[in-house]
Amino acid sequence: MLFFIKEKAKRYIRDLKNYIYTDKIPIEKFKFHKGDVPGAYKTDFDDQSWSTFKRGERWGGRDVTVWFRTKIDIPAGWNSDEEADLFLVIDVGQRQESSEIESLIYINGSPIQGLDRNHYEVYLKREWMASGELNIAIKSFSGLKEEDHLFREPSLLKVNGETEDFYYRTLSILETLDILKEGSINHESLMKFLNEAINIVDFRKPGSEEFYRSIKKANSNLKRRLVEFKPKKENKPIVNVIGHSHIDVAWLWRLKHTREKCSRTFSTVIHLMSQYPEYLFLQSSPQLYEFIEEDYPEIFAKIKEKIKTGSWEVTGGMWVEADCNIPSGESLIRQFLFGTRYIKEKFGIDCKILWLPDVFGYSWALPQIIKKSGLKYFMTTKISWSQFNRPEYDTFSWRGIDGTEILTHFITTPGMFGEPFYTYNGILNPVSIQGIWDNYHQKDINNELLFAYGWGDGGGGPTKEMIEMAKKLQELPEIPEVKFDKAEPFFDRLFEKVKDNPHLPVWDGELYLEYHRGTYTSQAKVKKNNRSSEILYHNVELFNSMANSLINDYKYPQNEINNNWKIILCNQFHDIIPGSSIHEVYEDSAEEFTRVFDSGKKILNDSLKTLAENSNLGGEKLVVFNSLSWERRGIISIPWEEKFAKKSFWTEDDKKLFTKIVGEKDKELIIYVPEIPALGYRAFMVIEDNNIDGNISMPLTDKLIVKKDYIENKYYCIKLNEIGQITSLYDKERQREILPKGSKANIFQAFEDKPMNFDAWDIDIYYQEKKY
Repeated sequence: MLFFIKEKAKRYIRDLKNYIYTDKIPIEKFKFHKGDVPGAYKTDFDDQSWSTFKRGERWGGRDVTVWFRTKIDIPAGWNSDEEADLFLVIDVGQRQESSEIESLIYINGSPIQGLDRNHYEVYLKREWMASGELNIAIKSFSGLKEEDHLFREPSLLKVNGETEDFYYRTLSILETLDILKEGSINHESLMKFLNEAINIVDFRKPGSEEFYRSIKKANSNLKRRLVEFKPKKENKPIVNVIGHSHIDVAWLWRLKHTREKCSRTFSTVIHLMSQYPEYLFLQSSPQLYEFIEEDYPEIFAKIKEKIKTGSWEVTGGMWVEADCNIPSGESLIRQFLFGTRYIKEKFGIDCKILWLPDVFGYSWALPQIIKKSGLKYFMTTKISWSQFNRPEYDTFSWRGIDGTEILTHFITTPGMFGEPFYTYNGILNPVSIQGIWDNYHQKDINNELLFAYGWGDGGGGPTKEMIEMAKKLQELPEIPEVKFDKAEPFFDRLFEKVKDNPHLPVWDGELYLEYHRGTYTSQAKVKKNNRSSEILYHNVELFNSMANSLINDYKYPQNEINNNWKIILCNQFHDIIPGSSIHEVYEDSAEEFTRVFDSGKKILNDSLKTLAENSNLGGEKLVVFNSLSWERRGIISIPWEEKFAKKSFWTEDDKKLFTKIVGEKDKELIIYVPEIPALGYRAFMVIEDNNIDGNISMPLTDKLIVKKDYIENKYYCIKLNEIGQITSLYDKERQREILPKGSKANIFQAFEDKPMNFDAWDIDIYYQEKKY
């Protein structure tokens, strides 16, 4: 019998959803233009030359932007006190495999909401309804597949608020019954209340006045039953829910597409907040805020308003959610410097959390960098993806190389579709709310968790359905208590709770992800460009700082350097530098690095030239710079010019430098220079001399012998076979052979690259079985 009550309830609730809308007016046609048009969203825009697009027609192409425009008259009989929605499905069914198809709707000239596979209803504000007319403009992106899309059922809908409220309340009970133990007092009572409510609804004439009166009665009765039944105070865990939309800066799309994704997702968040004052949202990554600030200042201004009122939380720390394995320590520090500075300057906030839900492992240096950057906490979920050794802890103190400890918490929300790992894009429903607690390891020290919910990567973030479910779950017994809250207050409470607890675990070491190992090698060019840019801009800043400190009227090019650093930092995003994005991302990246290199080399050369000109050594001179933090000597080379034929180079104490001309077609002059100060420079005199080549011996600290199959210096004797493998490596200081008898070193090995999944990401454990 219990089974049939549930199945009966499913049927009735499914049918009930069809009667949330009491009236439906089709939108028959639009003005249409293929290609982006500046200002097409404005109410006074002239679209007379555009073609006519009728409902049910197709549009599409690959990487295409189109515009739809129309005016909608609000029926005179529709009361502005009643709720109304627009229903807009730009592609047939918003299919999962067509998830790249996204749109932004403007109403009366303002960007209002994204339209995607999860958001196709647009709530109409009361003042819009009262005006009697809506000016609609829709900017649609076709995605990166060559296919056509169907604009299906654009309509104006009248909403019965009581029916909608009843629908979500009964749905929350139905889904909660699936996780409660059959026979328990809570399960049986909720089953009874749900059955009573459904039986009150008069389904003989669906859509009639009697039908809607019965729904109102059923909803009132159900609310009363829940209030009377639920204990005033229950001893149960707390789940704090915060809206979130993890937007990859680039991945299956390019940066230019991300800029548009932000406009759609962020406008959707703001519009939902106008419906639900309790709704709170978190967004990290200052790079995304800067995109919006540059492209959609109206949306950016609204974000700032929501931050001031406390609805929108800004945290995260880094400029982008960067890979933490490949970038240098200096780059990781720059991620924090640029990220926290932007958040402070734009929003007046000092953020506390390093928010990195989707990064492929975490350097042991991070705790020290986090703390010295002014942050206190660290959050991720990605370590749960490890293939073999799943983490023992979800709340712990992470100890870094220098002993610094950072409170760390893993969000333990179950995967969206039953995956065995945790997610940062949670579906807010009873299964996930119970699951986040069931997954959590440290129940002995903490009973309060953080749940980040919402669709990511252009899915638009939280939905109306998720927010309604959170509200309705607050009415139900037994399952964890649901609260709308923000991440930083949660971490503050967690810190106070566990700071003196002797049972708080400590993890001392790297947080290594046993997965996605191939990201250390994929797309080598972007990795090389990253390292080359890190070295270049170290030198740029060093010698420009030196010039700025030594020369009174020298102007440090701070804006240009900082703008180039932003490009470097952006390309350290955890799907760009690891090599896991689409091909076009790396074409864009190469172009960006070309600009970074061209700009950096010019800035560097300008500073070196200025320093050389002000080195206080009369006459012609050779100035050699050392960008490393230790003293150096050795060979430098400069392109050969005939004027060098009668030049020689001298130290300040009249010692002549070794020089030699090398090469045939493209000749170079090599010069052996003595010690150059660490992070400094040294100037050498240039004197007329007819004996340029070979008159001074090069100083040698070691005697080096090189033959075809033999290399020797003061430390080692090395023997090689015909293919370059080392057959003997003898340590002269220790007087011992290092290689075991019969073995070889310097062996070049190749392995088949056939992972189980994710070719650009993974190297699986069995790769060693096929060695060549």
